[in-house]
Amino acid sequence: MRPREVIVVGGGIAGMACAARLALTAGHGGMSIVMLTKAPVQGSSSYAAQGGVAAVMDGGDSFERHIGDTLRVGEGRNDRRIVELVVRQAPAVIRELLAQGARFDADADGHLLLAREGGHSAARVVHHLDRTGEEIVRVLRRQVRDEPSVTLMEGQRVVDLLVREGDERRCIGVRAIDLATGDMHDRFADAVVLATGGIGQVFMHTTNPPDATGDGIAMAVRAGVPVRDMAFVQFHPTALHTGAQGQVPLISEAVRGAGARLLRHDGRPLMDGVHPSGDLAPRNVVARAIQEEMRRSGLPYALLDAGPIGTARFMREFPAIDRDCRRIGLVPGRDPLPVMPAAHYLCGGIATDDSGRTALSGLYALGECAGTGLHGADRLASNSLLEALVIPRRAADAIREAPHCEGGSLPRRQWPSKLSRSAPTGALRAISALRHAMSMHAGTLRDPEGLAMAMRMVARCERALGPMWVRRRWSLELINLRDLAAVARAVLEGALAEPVSAGTHHLVDRKPVEL
Repeated sequence: MRPREVIVVGGGIAGMACAARLALTAGHGGMSIVMLTKAPVQGSSSYAAQGGVAAVMDGGDSFERHIGDTLRVGEGRNDRRIVELVVRQAPAVIRELLAQGARFDADADGHLLLAREGGHSAARVVHHLDRTGEEIVRVLRRQVRDEPSVTLMEGQRVVDLLVREGDERRCIGVRAIDLATGDMHDRFADAVVLATGGIGQVFMHTTNPPDATGDGIAMAVRAGVPVRDMAFVQFHPTALHTGAQGQVPLISEAVRGAGARLLRHDGRPLMDGVHPSGDLAPRNVVARAIQEEMRRSGLPYALLDAGPIGTARFMREFPAIDRDCRRIGLVPGRDPLPVMPAAHYLCGGIATDDSGRTALSGLYALGECAGTGLHGADRLASNSLLEALVIPRRAADAIREAPHCEGGSLPRRQWPSKLSRSAPTGALRAISALRHAMSMHAGTLRDPEGLAMAMRMVARCERALGPMWVRRRWSLELINLRDLAAVARAVLEGALAEPVSAGTHHLVDRKPVEL
């Protein structure tokens, strides 16, 4: 029997955790795992993750409290069964990472130093300075690199799923473009795992990297795979305002956990009287409070005072954030930091079960592109890395037990078209207009009229896209526009279907402030 072939699209923590788990059984029956990534893992959201992994590791904490915090922040829109499963497996995941060499912060006796972040009722966030994602990536990448059954192919832009129609529709592979040569080709497999990350680039300001264009979700939508909870886009309240658009630096919630305070422009505490948890209120509450201060002051940011932490401690505990601030001439602990909400995390995604299975046979989704039901209407801080470690392990086990696909015998197709190196002006204009519309009407503050206006902009982008796409004069900008438009439509359809405010979806009677 030929080896079981698995394609993993994406090279962040979720994709690598799945590939590493699959590789453990490569010698028992055979497994061939190909990881296709657009860019090196250093460009992923996983690598940039600052906060940590939420896990009950202290006797003063409990699973029940962690579950309760997750449900409260998600406003009851979570799948409780998934919440309980993920939370209860968290300590085992942390212990496994430690056994594999992860260097989480600990005291002189080896006890983990646990941070408290917004929405948590206890300190339970396991971390490595302000570079936890980088540390977990280091451990997983070493595992994947050392496994002969895993082939990592960077510079591969997957554009569509290959689906076999019939009594049972099945995903049998992917269509991808080699970014080095421009060649487009079909690749077949017994299982396809989408671990493509988030959608932040559909907005004007985001903490996500440039490759966070929602391509996995867009591919699933085009293949008729259901999505869920797409209305719930979490905006991180404290992105560093630099005056630039696109990706902006993130100031971790752990900074407020260490004592920093949000201030109005007149120096008054911003969160006083807004929420019982003050500066550590759930992210959607803090983001809206900052947005209201921006509206009131007419300035595109609020202020974060890290004076209670001090310059020396800040530099020691948050070195990466300190460098980002000093790069624009600000010294944390001395200077008030200008902060604003920025698109950060999609709480929904491709609908899956507790093992990453989607409604399309042979297709799995993991990490931020997946909607497991864990997060509900808003994500509890540091639950995302936890989900990206727990569910992939279960998905790998499910893939191992699934039957072989016969699609591998289908003829492979090599497309004659080449990737254009010049960006079409029409695509660039459409992307800019789409991002502006989504930021104005589908951000932290929404209203039905604005959502409808954004939907009309999506429709205009889709009409402009059609003629450019059929000519097969493809460019990365055109491919991104195709995916961004599909994702924007899914977000807006989800938002229009939510008649009342919940979590990150907040309806108002007035227009949001210009960013």
